[in-house]
Amino acid sequence: MMLSAALPLCVLLALSSAVDAHKPCPPPDQIQGLVTVMYPSLWMDYGTFAYDAVKERMYTLLTIVRGDQHWLQGDLQLFQEGFAYQFFPGNKTCVKSPLSTPFPSLTLPKNATFVSSICLGTTSIPDAGIMADVWTAEQDGVYHSITFTQPGCVPQWRAYFGSDGWVGRSFYNLTLSIFDPSVFTPPPQCQ
Repeated sequence: MMLSAALPLCVLLALSSAVDAHKPCPPPDQIQGLVTVMYPSLWMDYGTFAYDAVKERMYTLLTIVRGDQHWLQGDLQLFQEGFAYQFFPGNKTCVKSPLSTPFPSLTLPKNATFVSSICLGTTSIPDAGIMADVWTAEQDGVYHSITFTQPGCVPQWRAYFGSDGWVGRSFYNLTLSIFDPSVFTPPPQCQ
């Protein structure tokens, strides 16, 4: 009799702790590392990125691949200063433009829905896998699929699905700081 009374309590506690385990977590304020960007046309760009929520700035330097053509393209967005720079190291050109959009936080939208926990790698070998949580959200007509590590809330994958298709970003070799702050200085051709 006591077992039958305790069983529902154990199930209730297990369910409530499972729900608590999947609350949206805050991502790190600063991240620097590598990124791969994928497009529906099967194009894939790759390179370095830096994200700084403290000073509201972002940087990418990507190798753009379009068929047989390859080139480097840099993008620097300084939200507090209100300027964006797109530069091309190959021909030393730069376009500076006003930036009035809000800083795009890596934080999950408030309406994010937990999808599942996954293992990146394997659970068959000790320490050969990283646990991650997958979330989805809709914001301003754009659907997001986002994967963060657990623990740490480090972004691993983010895909955007909108009226003009989808874009996916995979993040790897990350540091949770800005190890090279010079990437946030506009290059000489942008002066």
